[in-house]
Amino acid sequence: MKFEMKKEEVYQALLAQLQGRVGELQQAWNELLESNQQEGKSSAGDKHETAGAMVHLEMEKLAKQLEEGRRQLSEVEKYNPDRIPESNQVQMGSLVQTTTGWYYLITSLGKIILNGEVCFVLSGASPLGSLMMGKGLGDEINREGFKTKILSVL
Repeated sequence: MKFEMKKEEVYQALLAQLQGRVGELQQAWNELLESNQQEGKSSAGDKHETAGAMVHLEMEKLAKQLEEGRRQLSEVEKYNPDRIPESNQVQMGSLVQTTTGWYYLITSLGKIILNGEVCFVLSGASPLGSLMMGKGLGDEINREGFKTKILSVL
């Protein structure tokens, strides 16, 4: 028996995943900042400058990841199912069941697994997401050898 996905459950799982990721990135940032401040108190010459530069590069990388995580989290929060009116047509915030699986049009994240069932989390601007936008029950989507049919829009 196939599992019937519920939009609120998928939304909450996605939200928890993003919040966890942003939290981990923030913790890593804080640890690097503290490490950098400790290094600053030391005076080990060239070795110190090299270590400081490496920490600075890692902090820049983490800052970009943290910014992207926060952007995705904000985007997901914007499409809270409680605030999105129900529609028979695919729109941002829609959970779509097709003959090839489940798709949640909310942000580009990849896949999440809920109760053993895979759901692909896509942006509405992604190639597949843009083809789905505005489609409804029974509509087919064809793209470069990929073919699927919409079974439900939640």
